[in-house]
Amino acid sequence: MIHRVEIDNFALVEHTGVSFGAGLTVLSGETGAGKSIVVDALEFAIGGRSDRSMLRAGAEEAVVSILFSGQDLEQEDEIIISRGLRDNNRSYAKINGHLVTVSELRSITEPLVAIHSQSDQQSIFSESVHKALLDAFGGSSVARALAIYFSQYEEYKSIEKRLSELFQDPETRDRRRGILRYQVEEIENAEVVPGEEEQLLKKIRTVSAVIEIATYIGQAMNELSGDDEHSAQAQLSRAIANMHAASKHSSYMKDVLERAESLRHDLTEIVVDLERVYDRLDVRPEEIERANTRLTQLRRLQDKYGDNLNAVIEYGQKARHELDRLDRTEEELAFLTDRRNELLAALRHSADQLLSIRNDCAAKLSKSINAELADLNMKNASFEVSVEALDLNEDCVPSDPHAVRFKIAPNPGEPLMPLISIISGGEASRVLLAIKTVLASVDHVSTLIFDEIDTGISGKTTTMIARKLISIAKHCQVICVTHSAQIAAAADRHLLIGKYVEGGRTRTTVQEIDGEDRVMEVARLLSGRPNDEASRLLALRLIEAKNDL
Repeated sequence: MIHRVEIDNFALVEHTGVSFGAGLTVLSGETGAGKSIVVDALEFAIGGRSDRSMLRAGAEEAVVSILFSGQDLEQEDEIIISRGLRDNNRSYAKINGHLVTVSELRSITEPLVAIHSQSDQQSIFSESVHKALLDAFGGSSVARALAIYFSQYEEYKSIEKRLSELFQDPETRDRRRGILRYQVEEIENAEVVPGEEEQLLKKIRTVSAVIEIATYIGQAMNELSGDDEHSAQAQLSRAIANMHAASKHSSYMKDVLERAESLRHDLTEIVVDLERVYDRLDVRPEEIERANTRLTQLRRLQDKYGDNLNAVIEYGQKARHELDRLDRTEEELAFLTDRRNELLAALRHSADQLLSIRNDCAAKLSKSINAELADLNMKNASFEVSVEALDLNEDCVPSDPHAVRFKIAPNPGEPLMPLISIISGGEASRVLLAIKTVLASVDHVSTLIFDEIDTGISGKTTTMIARKLISIAKHCQVICVTHSAQIAAAADRHLLIGKYVEGGRTRTTVQEIDGEDRVMEVARLLSGRPNDEASRLLALRLIEAKNDL
């Protein structure tokens, strides 16, 4: 519920803070004092329209903040919402200090506050909300039946969509089948394996490394022992021959010659070792060619069907599934047609079940509202909740099979007519209150705000309105702008709206009153003379008699 409201620079209000409590709170004041300003501020704060005229003259920014508290909050014990309007006509909204959009603000406040004023209370008489009100009154029995119907409806619409696809142009379907068959064959014939691309690249690197090693070893062997006369072995042999010749003339050359012969022996062994290593190398250059050819094939598939091989495989699987489904079209058409007919029969049965439940609820709701209207001096009126079955066939399956309308005949002998077409302002207020009284226990809105619901009503009817407001206030917080002494006297809390001029500026104030101040305000509402003793005594009796209402 609303715990406190802070209003700054809104219309004629410079600054005021108002605390609210459970039960019934009324706001009253002299004509022109600005009683509806508080309601306007609340409506603006919860996401209503914004207009530059709401900004107090000379101010740069208007701000209205509301503190909500209580068990009706889903996640937190308290929520502070605020809405501001700047002098550039731009508004903003915050929830617990964080900026939000106005639509986000409304999504939070809609379950918390409902405002009914003379200007917008006709919305409750709109046929678009009648069904929701009846279903709320019906509770879980309606909800269960409606859930069954809607579940069948969703399956029915899904099957209709699929049948529409299957019944499309056969030529289009055949073209699609041909494209899919080509794609499936291309992918499946390629026998793509996840991770294959990485394996091929690894093989190319490995074989390339072997070829490079073999090339270097071959070049080394050729340099050491090739047929070329410039090879190391050939040149060393010639050098040794020259050293032999020299050794015949010098004993010193014997040692050098031995070392040279040892070097030739080592060189021969090196060549033998190189040949042994070379022979062990698995040099297969054709492997690189085959790997590159396969890579080209895989990358062509990726260009067509996905960024990687996994995507190609997934595309192939989906294409195979769709192709198989197209190949089974006739079988699927027969199955879905039978299922659609089954669902249509089930929907008709569920619609009948729902109609029976709604009709029972409609009768109970009509009886309860007629009883409330009788209390509100509309005993000759006849109120009826009408539930009409809509057409339900192959060509038309509605998401909800019924139309619900609230109708009324204000006087005996007159035909039942839609509420909005015949109800006057005073009648509208009473019908609204009757509906809210009956639905108070099932309505999940935690705060109801009525702006002059007693307009056009007087006498005993006003007393009955006070009783209805007290009844509703047992289930939720009620805030009511009133000019009725009976309603003001029935309140748990009374706020007085005042207006005064200071320094050439008009200001509106809001203050809670009690005791003698409240008695005088109720007396003013009774006779316009707050100091009149008779009015004062009557006001006192009204306040003291609150518990008897």
